[in-house]
Amino acid sequence: MEQRAVKRQKKRHPETRRSLADSAHAKESTYLLAQPGIFFTRPKYGCMVVVNLNDKTETGKTGVFNAIQAVQQKCDLLQGRNGYVVSFDPALWKTWSPNDDIEDRPQGNYMLSSSRKFVNTGGDVSFFLKSDTEDVVPKLFQEVENNLHALASLDVTQTRVYNDRAINGKFRDGVDNPVDKTTVERFILTPQTTTPGSGGGSYFYTQKFRMNFSIFDKMTIRQQENVIGRKVTDEIVIGADSRSHIRRARLAEASIHLKILRGSMPYGRDDTGQEGIYFNAFADHVQLFIDLMQSLVGDDPDFTQDKLISMAQGIEGSFWYTPSLHQLGFTDEPNVGQAPTLDFLPLWDVRSTNDYMFYNWREYLHRMSFGLYAPGDPPTHRVIKLLSVIFSEWSDQWYEKPNTSRIPHLSNYLTAAEKPYLEESAAIRKGMAIKKTLGTLIPKRAYGTNNDLFRIHPNELIVGVMPRFSLGVGKYVMPYSREEEEFPWFMKGLNEGGAMGHIVPDHGIVLAVGLGVLKKQHQMLYARAPREQKDFYQSVILALEGVQEYIDSFANLAEQLAQKEEYTAEEKQNLRRINARLLKLKTGAPSNMLEAVQLLFLMHCSMHLIGNPVAIGRLDVLLSPFYDETTTPEAEAQEILDCLWIKLSERVVINRHFTPDLHDRGSTAVMYAASGNFGQGSAVNQWVQQITVGGYQANDDVTPTTACNKLTLLCLKSSRRIPTNAPCLSLRLHKNMPENILQEATRALLSGGAHPILMHDDRLVPSLMNSGSPDVPVSLAAARNYACDGCYEPMIAGETEFAFGTIVLLNILEMTLNEGTLYADSGSVYLRGLKVSYPSPHSSQIKTFDQLKEIFLKHLRLQTAQFYITILSNYGNLWDICPSPLLSSLIHGCKESGRDLSNGGSNYHALAMMYVSASNTIDSLYAIKKLVFDPDESLTTLPQLLEALKLDWGFEMREPFFDERAGEVREDANAATYKTLRKKALTLPRFGRGNPEVDEIANWLMENVVSIAKDTIHHPPSVLDGIISGIKEKYSLPGRPFGFVVEPGIGTFEGYVPQALGTGASADGRRSRQPFASDLSPSPAPQDKTAQPASVNIYQAMRSFDYDSINIGLSNGSPVDMNVGEDFPEAKLHEFIRHYANRTKPIGSNLITVTCANLETYQKAVDEPERYDLVRVRTGGWSEHYVAMFPAHQEQHQRRVVFTPL
Repeated sequence: MEQRAVKRQKKRHPETRRSLADSAHAKESTYLLAQPGIFFTRPKYGCMVVVNLNDKTETGKTGVFNAIQAVQQKCDLLQGRNGYVVSFDPALWKTWSPNDDIEDRPQGNYMLSSSRKFVNTGGDVSFFLKSDTEDVVPKLFQEVENNLHALASLDVTQTRVYNDRAINGKFRDGVDNPVDKTTVERFILTPQTTTPGSGGGSYFYTQKFRMNFSIFDKMTIRQQENVIGRKVTDEIVIGADSRSHIRRARLAEASIHLKILRGSMPYGRDDTGQEGIYFNAFADHVQLFIDLMQSLVGDDPDFTQDKLISMAQGIEGSFWYTPSLHQLGFTDEPNVGQAPTLDFLPLWDVRSTNDYMFYNWREYLHRMSFGLYAPGDPPTHRVIKLLSVIFSEWSDQWYEKPNTSRIPHLSNYLTAAEKPYLEESAAIRKGMAIKKTLGTLIPKRAYGTNNDLFRIHPNELIVGVMPRFSLGVGKYVMPYSREEEEFPWFMKGLNEGGAMGHIVPDHGIVLAVGLGVLKKQHQMLYARAPREQKDFYQSVILALEGVQEYIDSFANLAEQLAQKEEYTAEEKQNLRRINARLLKLKTGAPSNMLEAVQLLFLMHCSMHLIGNPVAIGRLDVLLSPFYDETTTPEAEAQEILDCLWIKLSERVVINRHFTPDLHDRGSTAVMYAASGNFGQGSAVNQWVQQITVGGYQANDDVTPTTACNKLTLLCLKSSRRIPTNAPCLSLRLHKNMPENILQEATRALLSGGAHPILMHDDRLVPSLMNSGSPDVPVSLAAARNYACDGCYEPMIAGETEFAFGTIVLLNILEMTLNEGTLYADSGSVYLRGLKVSYPSPHSSQIKTFDQLKEIFLKHLRLQTAQFYITILSNYGNLWDICPSPLLSSLIHGCKESGRDLSNGGSNYHALAMMYVSASNTIDSLYAIKKLVFDPDESLTTLPQLLEALKLDWGFEMREPFFDERAGEVREDANAATYKTLRKKALTLPRFGRGNPEVDEIANWLMENVVSIAKDTIHHPPSVLDGIISGIKEKYSLPGRPFGFVVEPGIGTFEGYVPQALGTGASADGRRSRQPFASDLSPSPAPQDKTAQPASVNIYQAMRSFDYDSINIGLSNGSPVDMNVGEDFPEAKLHEFIRHYANRTKPIGSNLITVTCANLETYQKAVDEPERYDLVRVRTGGWSEHYVAMFPAHQEQHQRRVVFTPL
């Protein structure tokens, strides 16, 4: 472009800029080429000057550029935040700069042919002058006027923001503006071409509205909020009116709210009460504004959809082109080396005192993008860009419910030649359903695209898309049943989606040889297999072919996208690399880390898509053979892992009100039958995507060797720097762990994601070995190869079939006190309670605490046996209805035995008995001991205490225990007695506080829980013995006897709320049906009391758990869920973890989780979810975004015990 070069003086006030040396990305970008005034979106004072030139020749051009130079020089000389944006009629700019290819301004007097709301009054040049100082804007305008008064007419509008808000000073503007450089570059600025300095321009839309608020001012505040879609306090109105402004301002395509950089400045006020709004916005193309305006007014020319716009009329406005600095001719490249700061709303600028922690994604993107991350190692530009995409999708959820469609029957996808498959066994039909799902259904627009399952972002390293399935949401799989099978399958409590998953596969199997060889191995075995094994091998072959077709479809998609003009040369090259990588992995084995991660993720996606939600396993060990720092530098390896973390966390449901429900009876059969109706609202974002790192190498050496490597460290860094709830990272600790691993684990925990959870090898390895049986012992090497499955349960990776169930220990105590019945259901229907166990002695006949404990154990033995009878009676049903051929290909023992995982094929068969409400039961036993049986402290009798519990401590005085005819006075008097007793119960010592007498009860309970769980299987009662013997006879093979690995553990997971709904009041002071403690954690403060969580010294508390019955006995985990404050000193937490790993202090449990958040943070998050959407907590089984949780869960977390360093 031939024009006058504009000189610019050095900025005097560097506080508005930041050195690129401090930014996340040191390379030049379009952001640095843009006019910095674009990013000054929130000035207090403004002036819009529309210039209509009398002379558009070189004379006029010279005058305009003189004005630009003069305004710039004045900005540089004046104090404070000052700026400007100069824009042009695109036609004029193309005349002055014919080499620039830009979009034209629409013709006509109105922006839309179908509406007169938005005018197009034109203009040649516009100056948008800005400042936070009142007297600066007139001075800037004076420079424009001095240079152009003789050459043009000037239309001037003065604007002013009186209280940082618009629309009568009530509503904050620009709430959804971009907050980071990557989003600005993606949506706001024109991209660079092959011409240096070509990017950094933008299109500027202005509209001066006259507002008629005569109706608006008569509305209540709530009605006004409904018009806007936000409250005057800035929070979004959940489920806002479809005609609200924020709903109409979003287009059908995703993330439109991040595609403009907008501002609205009030101007003037006349005697009629009319106030104007000068709207201005930037984007990288004109059509976006056209689409936006069309969405605001709708398709009916006589009716305006947007309630706010219906009160507005445009009186001046147009489209403009805003050139880059280079296009304006700045010769000194003023922005190179300096990044203008993008205005950041105080609404989002809420920070923890902890530098590792973020409260909301906007704060995260802003800090990471502008070099404000105190630890100094932000993710790469690519990673931030990809995160901005998924964060944008989160925002969509406040407005629209995501779509997930049911999958049509297999018969719809079979060719005529394939129709005979419908008459084959369930195994072969399952294999074909997998093949058609992955190879045909997903790549089709009608399903895959419309359900957001088939896409590639041009900047991705890892491709593939996870489904929206979770334990809470449920899942859809392709049906393949025949009509005559539907009723029998239903009666067995199963369907095609019954396969549980919740398994740790060995991805190393496919990583070592590739899909082609793995398929060939099964083909060779099929050729020589006996008839009873052929169906299995054929089902696996079909499933693997489906994965290959799935990969091929993504390869083709990448190739197609690489031809699109809108992508940059770098993006096209990335897509071509993806294409080549996938074509290789379709049949071949990976040869580097990126290929290994890609193949692993595609297998992971495939299994989730077909209804087998699985964990990932020991990622650092799996990838170690493919990681070579000479070919994959550490920074590249970190980026690869960061990208994997993003892919695993795309499906967060952040708005609980739009949670889909895809569950059917028979789905997710954790007990080989319809037992997977989890507390759905509790498990919305639980995708069972566990990654395990660290620990010992899987060998039989007497002296163990650490498996920790560089990738262990990089995984921990990913968890610290990628602020999502998935994947859940488990770190296996052991004695003499590398110091840098412990340091990074500490930092990750303080980042607030409750990652990693801390497992202890020196306890869990012997615990797992003790869980085997004489027939099927667990080898040392196998035990050392454990990984966490969906929640935290340690499982021998790639070798284990798994089933679990729960026993609520407080219910056992209810049976003990109430003659084998559950008094939660006592009253006019079930009288003394629901009958579930043997009729044990009446409470009046229980004379000692030891007698009570013996009765308790008898009920526990009976309920344990009943549980095993129920679950094992269904063993093998899945094979005939819903086998798992694809998952079986990654489980050792299946290929060798010719049996599916669901048909006894794996090497190990784990039965996990998970005990719920353990801490509440310990506290209640202690309370009974003190309140009833202590000769010095007793206050009541056992029958009286039982009556108090049946009546919910006096809060539910009901028949037949209280006669309603007795009157209110008697009712209040009796209730007061029970409430007084409760107050005493709440003052008693509790488990997890270091009280020796309470801890002794805990040890007694855990010893018996472990022994009963194991003895009931190894020495079963007669009925159970017959079932187990039948299973062993059917599934044992020559040289490979069948037996169960019995793994007792403590686990509420998400069930501390839903499972408590069936349990009455407990002697520890807990109210009826109120939440339990999570896992083996100390009991929270009562839910009906104000949230005032107890605090306890971390070392004092953890002494309570230091018993072999807990550390070694509970092989399926003894998780203690800690809460620490955001100001917990990093050095103190690091020291604690080191002591725990080395066992140099009496710190008990084989599994510890740490959630970092303050009570005040939780409470603010309840009312301001968008400002705290990155606050994550440990539910008991995984990490969850706090704002996504339903209120009862949020309340329970506010009451959890806080662990302190002192």
